Amino acid sequence: MNLFDVYSLWNIEPVCAKGCRVWDKDNVEYLDFYGGHAVISIGHSHPTYVKALQNQIEKIGFYSNSVQNSLQTELAQKLGELSGYPDYSLFLCNSGAEANENALKLASFHTGKKRIIAFQSAFHGRTSGAVAITDNPVIQSPFNEGHDVTFVPLNDIDAVTKELEKGDVAAVIIEGIQGIAGIFVPETEFMQQLEIVCKKHDTVLILDEIQSGYGRSGKFSLISTSAFVPILLQ
Repeated sequence: MNLFDVYSLWNIEPVCAKGCRVWDKDNVEYLDFYGGHAVISIGHSHPTYVKALQNQIEKIGFYSNSVQNSLQTELAQKLGELSGYPDYSLFLCNSGAEANENALKLASFHTGKKRIIAFQSAFHGRTSGAVAITDNPVIQSPFNEGHDVTFVPLNDIDAVTKELEKGDVAAVIIEGIQGIAGIFVPETEFMQQLEIVCKKHDTVLILDEIQSGYGRSGKFSLISTSAFVPILLQ
């Protein structure tokens, strides 16, 4: 059996990593500005991280969410304190795409509506709902096209407001930093206006922070999705 050919691969095979450096199978050293889709913010092979994994795997490697897990409770409490949202609820899942899928579903349940507003050049994942709110027709199949999604320009509050006034929008989803499209950051004033207009029209605001959350931009931020998808329910 061959690996499924998803997209082109760089001719590099990392086999060892430490801190912000990786070495490939030919012992070529690289300075890693990528961090594996930005998920290794603490650096490779961090001793505290390695020790924690070793200690846990010696006890129990995995069990399902159908049993009690005090570590999850402890994690939720710590994240609530760090993020300034102690009264929010934490849903743990496997990927950013899954986090976005659940955020969209919760928003639709909460509002009773189905249309989603996303932004031009957005990327939110490759599962069905997530790819539908991703502004890239190349990765959308006919199956994904059945979702009710409207794309508007980034930083255009008038365009968002015009769509919200139609009264059928369940949620607005936005990235803190558009990473796949380039490095495009929503304007601060626009984000503030977006929160206000979503509240006015009883629409859920979903912040997809796979690029900007949890220290990835150099500052700690945790209000949202994709590796974290907290959503702002009114």
